Formats: sequence, structure tokens, C-alpha cells
Amino acid sequence: MVLSGMYSIWLGIDVNFDLLNYHLYNPYAFLNGKIGQDVFAAGVHSALNPLPDVYFYWVFFTFFNSTKWIGFFMGLPYGVLIWLVYQLARDVFKNTMYPKTYAALAAFIGCSAAGIISQVGTTTNEIPLAVFHILALWLVVRAVQNTKKVYFLYFAALIAGAASGLKLTGASFCVALTAVVLFYIRRFEKPGKVFLVYALCGIAGFLLTNGYFMWQNFVLYGNPVFPFYNAVFQSPYFDAFNVTETRFFPTSWLQWLFYPFFWAFAPGKFVAEDTVQDSRLALFLVALIVWVVLIVKNRLGGVKKETAASLAVYCGIGYVVWLVEFSILRYAAVLEALCGVVLMGVCAAVSKKRWGLYLALTLLGVSMWGYKAPEWHHEMFLEEAVIFDTKPQIEDNSLVFFMHLPSSYLAPILNPKATYMGGFKSNPDDYPEEYKERAAQRNNISAQYYRFHFEDLQREKIAQHNGPIYIVSVDWPMIVNPVTLARFGLKGKLEDCKRFVTNFTVYSTDLAICRVYKNK
Repeated sequence: MVLSGMYSIWLGIDVNFDLLNYHLYNPYAFLNGKIGQDVFAAGVHSALNPLPDVYFYWVFFTFFNSTKWIGFFMGLPYGVLIWLVYQLARDVFKNTMYPKTYAALAAFIGCSAAGIISQVGTTTNEIPLAVFHILALWLVVRAVQNTKKVYFLYFAALIAGAASGLKLTGASFCVALTAVVLFYIRRFEKPGKVFLVYALCGIAGFLLTNGYFMWQNFVLYGNPVFPFYNAVFQSPYFDAFNVTETRFFPTSWLQWLFYPFFWAFAPGKFVAEDTVQDSRLALFLVALIVWVVLIVKNRLGGVKKETAASLAVYCGIGYVVWLVEFSILRYAAVLEALCGVVLMGVCAAVSKKRWGLYLALTLLGVSMWGYKAPEWHHEMFLEEAVIFDTKPQIEDNSLVFFMHLPSSYLAPILNPKATYMGGFKSNPDDYPEEYKERAAQRNNISAQYYRFHFEDLQREKIAQHNGPIYIVSVDWPMIVNPVTLARFGLKGKLEDCKRFVTNFTVYSTDLAICRVYKNK
């Protein structure tokens, strides 16, 4: 954990887009009672569960003036992940010729994967949540090994359900975990009762971390998982459409079958916004198929058959669900962490002599060849976490409108007592000719962005507000646009604007805050 914290410091402070948009704002809104008072200040991301970011929020403001400690504490979960994968691998390979060596290589190969290593110290939350999912898997493996420890299944369900509640992308690994339980359910006495309790514990874990926020979303937006599954829930703030992130899906049957091979030995942007090259998941798929054959033949080199089968089922189902649902490398952290265990499982089964160890070292070398991890953006640590050239002054009873993403990280820093809203969509045709192209670029996030319907609620909020009103934009000097402001019953002048920058202004160097007024 100490080494992971130091590595995170070396990387620099995390400044990814989502952090600036909602990873800081959401826990602030939750801890300060702003949910329901602010109006989509971080756009649609305002509706996401804030609990995964509470730790970051605490670290960020506790060490606001000692910024390297932010990096250190944000790197600690990576150390926990390495330790946990190593311990799981020790359990898997304890009866092989080289248990510690295989376990160490498994942890190194898995936890150095491109998707994991690129998220060390960041706010994506995939690493700490992978810790929970792998812990749940380990508990299930222990229960399968010793059916008298059936309570391990229940703890596993509680942990995996809670992790999925924190971030819904983890549901794919809940499916994989359940597949393992069903595969071996008949090993337990009263299997029907065991599975029922397992399912209830999983639901309880999910509701424990997400039930309150689902209720809030239902009350505020009419959809407990807003904006997802809106074809079912029909929230008026979104089209009757089920949100699906399709940017990284395979585009041909060949890619569907062999997707990891497309970025294994040549750099590309198949599964990430940035270039990635990593052979681990490709090697993992080949090794998984070989391991299944070895499991059937019961040639496992000392690995217990039920342990190997549990891991094979979990990894196989987890990979398929991940591929079909997301195909996004960041969400494959659990699979990446386990890929070394699968590779070492094949090595252990090859021979009881040194050939297995030689193969393990060969696979380690291949996995490091031509390696490139994505970069989600880091900056140097400065004397304060956020530094302004000139910090805007906001009165307590102000209404602040973040007119473009990502800006809502400013909310707890400008004035926590103000009211904030955001999620604005600009119309390029409203701008003068010299700004139309730039305005159009502000709306290139996704076609789904146009499916959100916040403006009526925002206009109502503005009409009811009696204090000062400010707009914050990344589009200086085109921020004051009479047509745009008129849509919200506002007017303003360029001389009422003040340009400012922060060390987090990495997506545009031209922030500005403007005092605007209601049209009478």
C-alpha cells in the first residue's frame, strides 16, 4: 500500500474529465444536503451514487494544502488489490510446486494490466470496487472448497451486491459470481434454501449502498436508476429510451470473437478513449480455453478441480457479460486482475517439473511486450489542490449556472452555500459565425446528450430565485449570448464577466464568470 501510494504521487494529481464534472461535486452535494436543491449541476451524472466518491472528497479537502497526500491516499486501494490477488492466488496454488512464485507472478501480471495501471490514484473507482468483487469471489471459492463454510457465500453476496450498488457496472461480476454459486449449489445441504439466502443477501447489499439514492432518484426524476432503463420508467427528464454506451462495442463478428487480440500487439483505441496496447486479455482468453480442457481432463498440477472450475466459470461469464454490456477497458478491472491467475493455472498444469515455471516466465515477458496504458490526465502537485489566478467571489444566496461541462468541481470551492445547476445544451446557430464551430464542439459528447430535458426545471429555478445569478462557462469570450440567455429569461453584458483560470483548467484555458439578470 505504501509503494502504491508513492507510485500515485509520482503519477501526479488526477484531473480527468469526470472528476471535474462529478466525482468531486456528487459527494459534496450529498454531504451538504444539496441533492434536490441544486438542479443537475453535473449534468446527468448528478443522479449517480455519490458514495464511491466520499473517500476522495474527504482526502481532497483534508489535504487541500498538502496535495501529495491526496495522491498517496488515492493510491492505497491499488496496494490492497495487489495483496488480495496475491492471497487468492496463494490459495489457488498452495498445492503446486511453486505456490509463492505462481502467486507473485499472477498478482504482478494481473495488477500491471493496462486498464488497472492507468487508474491508479484516479477517481474512476474501478480499483477499490474490484477489491470487493475479488474478495467476494475468494469467499465463494473458499465455500466451494469447504461446504461447511456456507456463510462465506452469504458474505460474498452481501459484498458483491454492495459493490454493484455503489457502481452499477459491477452487476456483470455479480452475474459471474452467481453462475459459480449455481454451478456448485448441489454441493451444499438444502441447496434451494442456500441459494435463496444467497440471493437475499445480494439484494440486501445492493439496497444498503444504493437503496436510498434509488428512492431519491424516483422522487426527483421518476426513475430509480435515472437515466437508465427509461423506456421502462418513463422519466420526463429523458427520452423513453434505454441508455447504452456503444462507442467501444466490437464492430464486426471477428471483433466479437477475438476482440482483445485487436489491441494486444498493436496500439489502438478500441476499448478506451486513449491509445492502449496490452496482450493480457488476449492471453487470458487462450489460457481460459486451455484451462477448461485441463479441468475436464483433471490435469491441474495440484490446483483443486473445484477451485479451477470456479475461477473458469467466473472469468468466462464475467468476460462475456462485460463484452456484451460495455466493452470498455476501465470496467474490466476485475478480469484484468484475475488474468494472471488463469495464466499461472495453465502453467502449473503443464508439468510437475520446471517447464511450468519456464512457461510462466515466458508469459510474463510476452505480457510486457509492446505495452502501453491509457492516460486519463494528471497534473503536477502544487501547494494547493485548486489554485485560481483570481478567485471569483460568490454571495451565499447566489444561483450559479454551469453552462458547459466540466465545471461543477468548482461548486464546493467557490461557495458551498450557493445553489448550482448545469447540464446546459448550447445551440450553435445562436452564436455569431466566428463562434459556431466552437459552440458545436461543446455538444460532441454523445447524441444521447440531446435526450435530456432539464431546461424547463432550470427556467423554473431561475424564475423563483431572488438573489444574484451567475453563469460560469468555458467559452470566453462568447459566453454572453443574448439568444442563449433569453431561453432562460436572462440577459447580460460582456463587461459583467471576469475571466479566470485554475490549475484544473485542462479542457479549456478560458473560463469566465458573469453576473446576469432576469428579463423583466
